[in-house]
Amino acid sequence: MHVNFARYRSARTTWFLAAIATALAGCGKPQEPWEKVYPATGVVTYRGQPLSGAVVTLISEDADFPNSVRPTAVTGDDGGFEVGTYSAADGAPAGEYKVLVLHYPVQGPAENPHAGPNDLPPIYAKAETTTLKISVAEEENELPPLELE
Repeated sequence: MHVNFARYRSARTTWFLAAIATALAGCGKPQEPWEKVYPATGVVTYRGQPLSGAVVTLISEDADFPNSVRPTAVTGDDGGFEVGTYSAADGAPAGEYKVLVLHYPVQGPAENPHAGPNDLPPIYAKAETTTLKISVAEEENELPPLELE
């Protein structure tokens, strides 16, 4: 009986390399704090009424977060929203945030509508001036109402 040692060695090497690759795949770099998100929902009101169609953007107060990490949401008819960072409504990384809220009402005729200018007080449009702040914890978060005046 003739044993083909070259084929045996090749198969053994292939299995060995596959095992190492599998082991190394589990040894990836640790997740950065901004890579893990937690569900976050809230409500926006303006002058006591639910604000529909507002864009809500969270600006991290942690200087280590990349500028590209901007959890956002758009409010529904009831002013409610679900924050998304990497996909719609996936949540936000844990941390402290300044909150921007902008609202561009639809203007023009029905056959040619367009977004008008932001109709909220400009204080809510910039991280340097907004008075809105929230915290996202490492759990499911129901954020306090964002009440705009």
